[in-house]
This record gives sequence, structure tokens and C-alpha cells, in this order.
Amino acid sequence: MLIKELKFYIAEGAPATRQATNRDRGTMMKVPPGLSGLFTHAEGVRGRAPDDEYCEFPPEPEAPTYDATLRLVTDGGLDAYAPFGTGFSCSELEWECKDFKARIGPLIVGIDAFDREHIWQKLWYAQRFFYTGRRPIDLIDRMLWDLASRHANLPIYKLLGACREEIPAYRNIGGNTIDDLVADGLRARAEGYVGCKDHSYRGVKGNAEMARALRAALGDDFKLMHDPVESYTCLEAIKIGRVLEECNYEWIEEPLQDYDLMGLKKLSDALDLPVMALEWIGAVGGEPFNASAFLALQAIDIVRQRGHGITGSIKLSQMVEGFGLQVHGGDPHVALAVGHDPLHETVGGLKPRPPEEELDCLGTLVVENGAMSIAWAPRRPQEPDWDQRARGALAVI
Repeated sequence: MLIKELKFYIAEGAPATRQATNRDRGTMMKVPPGLSGLFTHAEGVRGRAPDDEYCEFPPEPEAPTYDATLRLVTDGGLDAYAPFGTGFSCSELEWECKDFKARIGPLIVGIDAFDREHIWQKLWYAQRFFYTGRRPIDLIDRMLWDLASRHANLPIYKLLGACREEIPAYRNIGGNTIDDLVADGLRARAEGYVGCKDHSYRGVKGNAEMARALRAALGDDFKLMHDPVESYTCLEAIKIGRVLEECNYEWIEEPLQDYDLMGLKKLSDALDLPVMALEWIGAVGGEPFNASAFLALQAIDIVRQRGHGITGSIKLSQMVEGFGLQVHGGDPHVALAVGHDPLHETVGGLKPRPPEEELDCLGTLVVENGAMSIAWAPRRPQEPDWDQRARGALAVI
């Protein structure tokens, strides 16, 4: 099934408004007590800022938007396709599509769409030689796995060799105060989750108080995880880690900057509590390969999944398994295909199982009854009518 051509279809999207604000993310401040010199997200320390600290430009009136769909045309009767981008300028979106087709198209046209490893390797090296970033490899690889799923009439996790049908699920909790975090943790437990994770940047003293309050309120059988997002020094992380051990936490996540290889090694040696890292260093590019040094030095206990595409994620998972360690996060299909990802991190709340008639072989994410699964049925989704798409498009590239 050879890839014959890349085609883009640009259509008018739903009208939308534009605004620019930092109200959704706030600003930054030094981690309490401020002696380390580290900066963190201010709202994880003090809650929301006063209104006069925000910078924002009010919404404009509604304006037209434009959506682009990428299609990999094959000679095999099924094509790969996915949303490519959206914007307020049709001409700018057109040129984004043209640039992608000019730079990436020649790398993959003429290759069998089932030769995913071949294409993955090409796009991996394109990051270096053409400075593409990870977007092309993430996008194209997932499109090719979706194509394989429709071709085989099976979900991706089955094609990968499913290890299980569900994984226990937790969700993140938030709030401006420790009382808010406790209240949200109680809601998570009532919703059926097996655990919850905070993103609190209150420093050792504040987070120790939080950890003890959460454990006291939620009981010993509810899983707790702490993600301070690189807001500790190594010595501070050791101090809070010992408190978390007392409170029977599952792990501490991203305690130091991911680049601090030797600091993570020192921390992991000092604690019995598992240490998770490599979310940021993986997100900016490099996984699966940049995890190898951390594993070889036994600097971490759990690798945050940030592999490039489905193919890169499986590579990372298998490498981690070879060291007898755990991996966490990433695509649900990959998580179900391996046995050493302990929990599913829920984003977007509970997702009940849809009616049977709405299911197809691509699968639908389900989060209910304290577990994540993928509901599916052995039938293909209806293929797009590309002639109709072309007739309704503002541009076909």
C-alpha cells in the first residue's frame, strides 16, 4: 500500500473569537522559602493572583476560522488522514500546508504505508537535518497506525499485542489552598478513581503539610502521587520524599529539572519512594533514546512516557522494561499493550462507555469505575468522501 501523495483540504471552520491573556496560567514566583533561586508556577503556591497582576487583551468580535485536513493518499483503497491545523487566516494555513508538503512529502511518498519503522526512522533524522521538531513524526506515525487499525479492523492496542483490557485510573486535583486540594481529592475518590495527584509548588514545608492532610482525609487505601514540576533542589526533594514515604505515596514526579542527571541519581539512591522523571526532556524531543543514560545510571525508577509517536512510545516502553522498571503516561493504546505502566492519568474527567452502535475498530477511550479501557467494535468507521471534501474546500493542496 504505497503512499502516493500528500493532499491538504482547507475548509471554513466555526467562527471564533481571539484573545490574549495570562489569566489561565498566571505568572511565576520563587519557590518558598525562596532560598533555592528556583522559579515555579505562582498559582501552585499562593492561588490566583490579584486582578491587577494579569495581562490580557479582551476578545475580538467573532471571526471566520479555517481547518486543514491532511490526507496520505495510497494505492490500496484506504488512505491515512488526520486534522492538520486551524487558524484565522486561510492564506497562512495554506502556506503551512505547502511548507509541510514540500519538506515532509518527499521523505515518505513512494514508501509502503505499513513500513512504519522505515518512515519513523526517516522522520527521526529529519528532526536533525531539517529542524522539523517532533510534530511530523508524531502526526505521521499516528496516522499510519490509524490506517493499520482500519485495515486490520482492530484497535491499535490489539495490533501492538494487547497485554490487558483495562488499567486503574487516577486524576489530578487542584485548588488554591490545601483545604481546596483535600476537597478535590475527596471528590476524586467519590467519582471512583483509585487515586489522585497534586501539582503543588509550596516548598517542602507547605507540601509536607499538604501530603499529611491528603492522607488523613483520603485514607490509607487511596493512591497519592506528588508532582512538584521541577520545584525542588536535590536536598529539598530528599526531605519531602521522606515525608511522602511516611504518607505511603506511590511516587514523586519531576522533582528536579530533567537535565539534572546526577541530582536525580542522588535522589533515587536516598529514597525508597519511586522517582519519576523525563516528562519535559522527552516532550522537547529525544525520547526514546535520551532515557537510556538515566536508566543505565539507575537515576530514576519510573520513566514518563514521551516517545515520538506510537512507534517511539513502544520503543521506550520496551527499553524501560528491559531494565525492570516502570513507564507511565502517553497514548492509552500503548499503555494497554504493555504491563509495566501502573496507572492511567485521566485528563478531561470521566468518560462513560458509548452505545455499541457508536463504536468502531479505532476504539473510544473509556474512564469509569476507577479504570481506563478502550471500547471498540470490529467494524470500520465510514471513510471520508474525498470528492465531496474537494468540492466543499476553499483550497486543495
